[in-house]
Amino acid sequence: MKPEQFVAMRELGAKGKAFGDQWDAIFESAFLIHGHVCGGMPLGFRAGRAGLKRLGAERELNMAKLAFVETGTGHAAGCFADGVQMATGCTFGKGLIERTQYGKWAMILVDRASGRAVRVSVRPEVIQASFQSPFVQLRKQGVAPTDVPLETSRPLVEKLLGRSDEELFVVTDVDYPLAPKVAASFNLVVCAKCGEAVAENKARLLDGKPMCLPCSRYGA
Repeated sequence: MKPEQFVAMRELGAKGKAFGDQWDAIFESAFLIHGHVCGGMPLGFRAGRAGLKRLGAERELNMAKLAFVETGTGHAAGCFADGVQMATGCTFGKGLIERTQYGKWAMILVDRASGRAVRVSVRPEVIQASFQSPFVQLRKQGVAPTDVPLETSRPLVEKLLGRSDEELFVVTDVDYPLAPKVAASFNLVVCAKCGEAVAENKARLLDGKPMCLPCSRYGA
C-alpha cells in the first residue's frame, strides 16, 4: 500500500469517532480491508449504519442478522458492499451477507431475533452526482483506484461524511421472510480420496466412504 494512502485511510478513519465509541477503529479497518480511498465504500458503510439505527440494533458480533446487498458484479458498485459488510458486522466469513445482483445501491438488513427488516437505498441523485465525479471519470478511463490522486478521491469521502442520512438514503421497513436457519456443523470427517478434512454436513458418501464434494460424484 502506498504510504500516502495508508495515512489518508487513518485520517479518514478517525472521523468515524462522530459515529460513537470504537467506530473510528471500525471505519479505519473498512478502508484497510477495501484497499483504496473512494466514495463507494463509505457510502455502503453509512447505509449499513443507517439500517442498524432504524432497527435499533448494534453491529453484529454473532449470527443474529443478515444483510442482502442489491449490488452485484461487473459494474461500479462492489465498493458499496464492502462498506455494508464492515458497518453491519454481517461478514462473508460468518455467512451473513449475500449479493442479489440487482445492480442497485441498496441493502436489506434483517434481524433474525425480532423478524424485522429494513431496506436502505441510496437516493438516485446521490448516485448520479457520484458518477459525474472526477474519480469515476478517471476510473472509466481505466485508472486503477489506488492510482487516482488523493486530492480527487478524498474530497468525495469527506463530502459524504458531512451529509445526513436523510440526504443520502431512503430508509423503509420491509417484509423479508427468511428460510429456517440451518444449524452449523462442528463435526469433521476426512475425505477417503484426497485425505483432507471436511465439514461433516458438506461431505457425501460414495461406496460407503465419506468424500468431499470435489472428490465425490455429487453436486453441492
